[in-house]
Amino acid sequence: MAQHPAHSQNHRHPDEPPPEEIARALKGADYPMGKEKLMALAKSNGADGEVIAVLEKMTNRHFDSADAVMREAMRTG
Repeated sequence: MAQHPAHSQNHRHPDEPPPEEIARALKGADYPMGKEKLMALAKSNGADGEVIAVLEKMTNRHFDSADAVMREAMRTG
């Protein structure tokens, strides 16, 4: 029996941007980068308000890679 989409393991809140949008917003990042610089980069890359909101919720620290940002974004999103 097929699983209902709302019960899948990859279920996200409808207001959360997909990981691809976050990755696109952070294109060109020069790690390590702090949260504020990541947010500024995302804005300059044309990120929408949902992506910025997720970045704002992240811990204020330096991230050493895109993977580290994505892990934190998915945890706080």
